[in-house]
Amino acid sequence: MRILIVSFLHPAIAAGGSQQVAHEMFMAASKSGHDTWLLSGVPLSHLDGFGKPGAPIVPLPGSERQYLYFPTAFDQRNFSSRDWRTNDYLRRFVSRLDPDIIHFHHYQWVGIEALRVARIAAPRAVLGLTFHDMWAICMADGLMVTRTAGSLCERAGSVRCSDCFPELRPEFFWLREIRQKYLMEECDLFVFPSHFIKSRYKDWGLSVDKCVVIPNGQHEIGNPAQRRGHSKRYNRFGFFGQLLEHKGAHIILEALLILAKSNSISKNGIVIELNGANKSWASRKYRQNLDRLLAELASYSSLVEVIDRGPYPHSAVAKRMANCDWVIVPSTWWEIFGLVVTEAWMCGRPVLVSNIGGLAERVKDGENGLRFPVGDANALALLISKVAENPELWHKLNSSIAAPATANQMVGNYLVEWRARMGSKLALRATSASLADS
Repeated sequence: MRILIVSFLHPAIAAGGSQQVAHEMFMAASKSGHDTWLLSGVPLSHLDGFGKPGAPIVPLPGSERQYLYFPTAFDQRNFSSRDWRTNDYLRRFVSRLDPDIIHFHHYQWVGIEALRVARIAAPRAVLGLTFHDMWAICMADGLMVTRTAGSLCERAGSVRCSDCFPELRPEFFWLREIRQKYLMEECDLFVFPSHFIKSRYKDWGLSVDKCVVIPNGQHEIGNPAQRRGHSKRYNRFGFFGQLLEHKGAHIILEALLILAKSNSISKNGIVIELNGANKSWASRKYRQNLDRLLAELASYSSLVEVIDRGPYPHSAVAKRMANCDWVIVPSTWWEIFGLVVTEAWMCGRPVLVSNIGGLAERVKDGENGLRFPVGDANALALLISKVAENPELWHKLNSSIAAPATANQMVGNYLVEWRARMGSKLALRATSASLADS
């Protein structure tokens, strides 16, 4: 089968969930014997490092069948590439590949009209789209967190959205929604990593008969020894992910300060390792807040040791997680799936997660992990105090962790859905040909 996978960014350029899943799918499908290509949309800010003048699509250096796409005149608000020449270049690229399957893992830095371009270029291909966030619904970074109060938003609407963007009239959001839905009708399949995000998009108005849930998968990491391993005191915690506001690293630091100030930490202390990327993308205010919290915690170094390990390649995840007993996922937005949870489970690390969105769906409190109220540093402080130096709880949760989906299993599930729609398209074409002959 000939498969073209389209993603937002590439793990070689920037860390992130959607591009990681797309790359995992590309690797697994290729190893399974399918003719597979990966096309990653990249902003023009990376053109000097990776691009070539006059070439919107270029090979990723040192790779095979992996390409970078630089759409020009990109409209961030509407996810639209307004340069027809760039779109025509994309059309010719897809046409030459002539894929059986074209599956998008995002259209950020690709363009929503790329769905129409792909349909024109390969009319017989099955066209799919996986939703890794709520960008289509919410223009505030797809988080559905209000820009005014920082509170969780339950639903979008023209008037509600204009509260976050007072410079834009409600009609703008109405037209943005109509245009996206219109172009999404080109798709044969919509995939969601969790039932939570599927329900959000069904409420938004996507065609129910096209919607399926397929959990994200990745290649297996860790080994039996790492999965059973732990520190002597069971008092080492880890944060993995991006150091952005909505990922909630500050909640961990605030919780540790609460414990230190209340003298609620044993003499053996607590160790927290911060494994974070893309801090430069966070707001200046948030970076300053992190620095303030770290400076304040430094005065309690006899009780709390904070180790900033910085960003990491995906190949280093298992080794870094082996340094921790517990992994904390303190997201303050509607986390769609939580790849960090998958990584932690593959390494045998019990998780402490916010009780929200895809995290609450995957983590059963007291069974395969522990949950705390989203954004509640006091609740997290109590939970950290409960699990630190608690070998019985660690072993109970560790033994209850079920193996999450691998990249091969994910691709297998996608293949089932793709083939089902290939059969439907073939049947439809046969019916159309029969009617034309009669």
